[in-house]
Amino acid sequence: MRINYFNSIQNNPYKKQVHDMKQEKVQSGYKRDELQISDEAKKLLSSSKFEQDRADKVNEIKNQLDKGTYKVNVSETTKSIINFWQKL
Repeated sequence: MRINYFNSIQNNPYKKQVHDMKQEKVQSGYKRDELQISDEAKKLLSSSKFEQDRADKVNEIKNQLDKGTYKVNVSETTKSIINFWQKL
């Protein structure tokens, strides 16, 4: 009696699918996300009013510290600390 190896290990129909899936994963690993910021957006970011106002405020406080005229507002500081810890 002759036995044909119809479903032998060498002719595994799923082997090609597994190999293809591994290739897809390897290829997808090489993709990179890119982000491009236009020149106009860069100008808007660098000249933001918020940054300028903050820099002015910091310079004002530095000048007051140097002169010795800076006063700490205790009530606002305590309110800020209490609000911070209540949020947690």
